[in-house]
Amino acid sequence: MDENLQQKNDTTFQILEFLINECTQYKLSSDKIIKVPFTGNSKSYDISYISSQYKVLLQKITTQRSGTGAFDIDEIQPLINDLLDGNKLKGSSKIKGDLKTIVFDSIQNSNFNISYSIKSELGAKATLVNASQQTNFIYEIRNIDDTIMNDCNNINTREKLKEKYKLLIDNGAEFDFIKIQSDTFRDNLKLIDSNLDEILAKILILSYAKNEKKIKELLSFMITDNQSEIYYNKKLKDFANHSAFGMFPSVEWNGINDVNGGIIIVTKTGKVYLLDLIYFKSIVDNYLLENIKLESASTSKFKYFKVYKEDNKYYFKLNLQIRFK
Repeated sequence: MDENLQQKNDTTFQILEFLINECTQYKLSSDKIIKVPFTGNSKSYDISYISSQYKVLLQKITTQRSGTGAFDIDEIQPLINDLLDGNKLKGSSKIKGDLKTIVFDSIQNSNFNISYSIKSELGAKATLVNASQQTNFIYEIRNIDDTIMNDCNNINTREKLKEKYKLLIDNGAEFDFIKIQSDTFRDNLKLIDSNLDEILAKILILSYAKNEKKIKELLSFMITDNQSEIYYNKKLKDFANHSAFGMFPSVEWNGINDVNGGIIIVTKTGKVYLLDLIYFKSIVDNYLLENIKLESASTSKFKYFKVYKEDNKYYFKLNLQIRFK
């Protein structure tokens, strides 16, 4: 698909095999899926049967009341148990790739191992960057005193983040980015671009100043001419790409992405779309930039937006969490 999820091509790749749980291989033909365990006997399933069970699964998911947590779907449990040999289907939180495949590439006329990241819209919107202590940005606050610090910290309303920012600005506060709390996250960002930490710090402040969360809109406030538009779009696309396919803030990173195939998107209606990273990287990058936004994480859990004092200077932290719109 293209960045607007309109069909671009349906002949580039043919899925031949895929791997689940590192222990079972599944081969695809025109009308069957063949399960090939690394130990044990093979078994085949009619595509038509899999399709009928998929429709049951989708219907149960889409009609389930939001926010009710995990639930059983008895109708498809026998198939799930049989397909997975009783194992649970769960990906590692430290691996970006959700699906490993062998595909036939019609352009190269050859087979390749390709991994994909899966983003589903059936539940909560997927995150691009998860909030943690690692993603805190530290700023110095100038032109305030202890009274303003205490007044700010005493705000505990539903809109406390906006109100804290407004109180500081109304009292003449100015902010200077100092550093990212995590040296690991800082070093990972430097591998992408030496100025990326400062760009993200500016975006975080702007999100409060402009009351805006969408990344693309925040960039528009930073763009002054054609050159700056090229500059900021390129930096943020690179950041989004590596965050989607390789980099974790809390893990030392070598600059190489784990995922080489792109994104598989499951829409709210159950349609499955592919954004290909191999031949259409610019489309993937455009999609990422257009479809991500900042999100406010728990202030108590990640200890941000509380003014504190060290060596007669005032500081606070802002937390970076990015989610798909």
